[in-house]
Amino acid sequence: MEKAKRRQPHRTFAVRVIFVVNFCFLFAVSNLSAEDAQQPPRYALVIGNSDYRHVERLPNTANDAADIAAGLSALGYTVDLQLNAGLADMTRAISGWVRQLSAGRSNEGFFWYAGHGVQVAGENYLLPVDVDADDEAGIMYGSYPLGRLLISLEQTAKNKLNVVILDACRDNPFKNISGGSRGLTRGFLTVEHPPQDLFIMFSTAPGTVAADGDGGRNSPFTEAFLKYLDSGEILPVMAGLVTRETMRLTGGKQRPYQNGSIVSDLYYSLAASSAVQVAAGTPTPQAGTPVVRQAARGELIVPPERPIAPVMAEIPAGTFTMGSPSMEMDRVEFQEYRHEAALSGFYLATREITVGEFRRFVQDSAYRTTAEQAGGAFAYNEASGEWKFRADADWRRPGFAQDDGHPVVNVSWFDALAYCNWLSAKEGLTPAYRITGETAHWDRRSNGYRLPTEAEWEYACRSGTATPFSSGNRISTTQANYDGNFPYNHGNKGLFRKRTMPAASFPPNAWGLYDMHGNVWEWCWDYYGLPPRTGEPARETDSAGPETGTHRVNRGGSWASPAKLLRSAARSSDFPETAGNNMGFRVARNK
Repeated sequence: MEKAKRRQPHRTFAVRVIFVVNFCFLFAVSNLSAEDAQQPPRYALVIGNSDYRHVERLPNTANDAADIAAGLSALGYTVDLQLNAGLADMTRAISGWVRQLSAGRSNEGFFWYAGHGVQVAGENYLLPVDVDADDEAGIMYGSYPLGRLLISLEQTAKNKLNVVILDACRDNPFKNISGGSRGLTRGFLTVEHPPQDLFIMFSTAPGTVAADGDGGRNSPFTEAFLKYLDSGEILPVMAGLVTRETMRLTGGKQRPYQNGSIVSDLYYSLAASSAVQVAAGTPTPQAGTPVVRQAARGELIVPPERPIAPVMAEIPAGTFTMGSPSMEMDRVEFQEYRHEAALSGFYLATREITVGEFRRFVQDSAYRTTAEQAGGAFAYNEASGEWKFRADADWRRPGFAQDDGHPVVNVSWFDALAYCNWLSAKEGLTPAYRITGETAHWDRRSNGYRLPTEAEWEYACRSGTATPFSSGNRISTTQANYDGNFPYNHGNKGLFRKRTMPAASFPPNAWGLYDMHGNVWEWCWDYYGLPPRTGEPARETDSAGPETGTHRVNRGGSWASPAKLLRSAARSSDFPETAGNNMGFRVARNK
């Protein structure tokens, strides 16, 4: 059973208040050799194809590549820039780049392609400027397959970590080719089984097309990428910022997509090598000097402070069907009766609250969590496969490696309320909660930060969908962090990472929300109760659930959950004093 239900001792502490921060600086707390601290070589290959000879020309892709190459060079990469490359030039440049990477296990690679790209027969192809095809076979033999690049990285380069960015997927340049039985399709397919420690980012979602730019110098995606290239954010966080900026620039029409299989303890920033580490006793890096490191197992990495305001998504008002249909696999009927729920618009944090954000709260308020006062929290024991109470577990010691970009865990429902009130006070807002002992009252007129209601959570998670997951009828461990030994709907098995992943490591849903499925269970405001049965009157608009109860709701599943518990309709609950290393939260606000 993933979540133990053990009540912790009576709470007698006073609740304080909160603020949200995001950190990109990570530094070591153990002594390192000079060799360990040396930055490894970083090699980048940047290709920009604009002047196509036989298909539509792309005005901005050469500009995009040149500007990205300049930015990478300024960050210390050795850059090979290839503009308007034919197939022979692309093949030669990629082979040379892979050889550079293979020269050292610690080498780090970056690949950028801007130009036409299509999928044929389930394979993605990068189009050289000399491609000239009358049928699908001509495309396949006259273009460079993305799969070949990925195989070369996995089997030949064998280096530490690689980043592949594809600003392709313009509209189909071969409009004269019908597609036939193989199927020539605009846009790219997602990469189902990427090599380990490879991060891939597409400029737009699978099967859709990307804009080249409307009279400007760069495409919207490249413009967004350049904005955050030297931000120093760890890669998943940077990708989230790029995604939101691209959506803003395109009016929500283009949503980039992340894909990858980074399973090592590497928190990589483009602005600093992951090999740069600062030994214990070394002065804290100056602001703007990102330092990234590899965490030791079970260790919490303490970065210097760099706060930013919480990023909130605007969730529109609406009515939706809450719960699951009778034919949905693995549904728990009495918990998931379908009923209509009406909601006013609200704001919801795009990410789960991180360790760094929670640290700022604790440092500012001297707050002690439930787990710290109760003398421990629940943790998964890898050896036995059981959940046990650990006397040394709290938010600082989750039982696995975390940095400040990971979602905070081992926090109770009461801890989450305290964080919300503190954050509200820091931003000059009216705190949402009045807490006396074990009694909490929510002032629903407050403009401060709060936990979402259960209905708000499911509505935001679904983001307009009615399928088991916001991504469709299945989910994979490239889309969410859960126990991949237990797939859903006869899907393939995937990774069991046995720990949290950095917030925003996986693609967001249609409303720009990350990790609504998996990573950590998220506390909601509501007492747990059974939903209305079919035919019973619906609850009022903005219902906050039952008036009384013993358990508080949590939603979304976690890194330790089977896939079925990640469903949008799946529900769980715990005593509000419970803390576990699979439990966290995100914040909401009234409009």
